[in-house]
Formats: sequence, C-alpha cells, structure tokens
Amino acid sequence: MMSDKVKKKLSLSMKGQGENIKRSLFKSIVYRIITVFLGILTALIVTGDIYQALSLGIATEFVQFINYFIFETIWSYYERQRLRQKFRKEFLEREIELKVNYSSIKELSYELSRLDTFVKSIYTAILNFYDGLLENEDLKELHEELSKHREYFVKAHAGRDF
Repeated sequence: MMSDKVKKKLSLSMKGQGENIKRSLFKSIVYRIITVFLGILTALIVTGDIYQALSLGIATEFVQFINYFIFETIWSYYERQRLRQKFRKEFLEREIELKVNYSSIKELSYELSRLDTFVKSIYTAILNFYDGLLENEDLKELHEELSKHREYFVKAHAGRDF
C-alpha cells in the first residue's frame, strides 16, 4: 500500500508549477537578505570602505540570487520527477489483498472447465491455474473437485493441435 508520506509529498508536489516558483522565489529572497548582510560585512572588513563594500556586496548578491533561483527551480523539477517515479513504483508493486472463499474458487474452476478455446496461450494459462490450485495445500479439501474440473477441461480439448 502507498505510504502516507509518499502521498503527502506527491500531493504537495502536484499543487502546481506556479506555487513551486513562488516558493522558490520566496526562499531565494530570504536567503539573499541574509547573505547580502554577511557579504557586505565581509567586504567592509576586507576593503575598509563602506561604499565599495555596499557596491561589491549588492552586485555579488544580485548575481547569486539569480543563480540560486535557477538552481532551486531545477531542483524542484527533479524532486517532483523523483516523487512521481517513487509513486509509480509503489503503485505498481503494491500487494493487493484478495479474499476469496471456497465457493468462489469452485465456481471459477467449474466455469473454466467449460471454457472452449483454440488459443494455446489461453489453454496453457488455464492448465497452469489448475496446477497452482492443486499445489495449494490450503485448498486440499477442494482438490478432488478441482481435479475433476481439470480433467474435464483436458478431455474437452483432447485432439486439438496445441
């Protein structure tokens, strides 16, 4: 079954490209405010001139802001792709719990024994189905009836060139 964590991440990632761009932009702005201050402070310590420190710090941070925004947008795209791939994998590989009772097995077995086919792959699939049922120890009390259905199916198709 698909985990709640994957469902949550997938639903968040599928809210829309516009929302992801807004989020990336907001993160970029907050990050840049912090780094502008630190960049100007560092430039001031190195140059000793407040005008040069402001010019250098703001120019550097503007370029880095654009670079970070592009990086964050690309990163978000690949994160969405990874989540989609994980979702597909979990969805395709999940186990399906199937509850079948004896009467439905007998009914299915009976109906398959009456099936008339000239297609080898169908014939083989039905025989494999019967063999699987007969190998199943949990169905031991049905084996006699299932064997009769299998024999009837084989006799009905005797003489066909499979």
